Amino acid sequence: MADDHEYEQDERRQFPRRQVVRAIMVRPNGHRHDAQVLDLSLGGARVSLPQHWSPVNGAALRLYFENGDQDESITLHGHVTRVGLDDIGVEFDASQEAHIRELFASLGPRQ
Repeated sequence: MADDHEYEQDERRQFPRRQVVRAIMVRPNGHRHDAQVLDLSLGGARVSLPQHWSPVNGAALRLYFENGDQDESITLHGHVTRVGLDDIGVEFDASQEAHIRELFASLGPRQ
């Protein structure tokens, strides 16, 4: 039965996920927290739960991704959609497609 449930969850996803492990900075309410992106899609990300922050569903935040050799980071706005024991789900806010595609391009080809 658990396999059916997992299959249903995958079927509800609008965008395919890409597994990555990448250090980022998360800023809810202007406070800086270091975290890691665990997987990424065009619609959102699964992020390790930053220490010393107890998020709630709907909390707005900014995610800062290093941009390879560029001096500026890629900043995405989003909100918490799920809080787990050691990770959170983040949905990216609308109208950031160009920045999200820039982020995917900075990751390089899929391996």
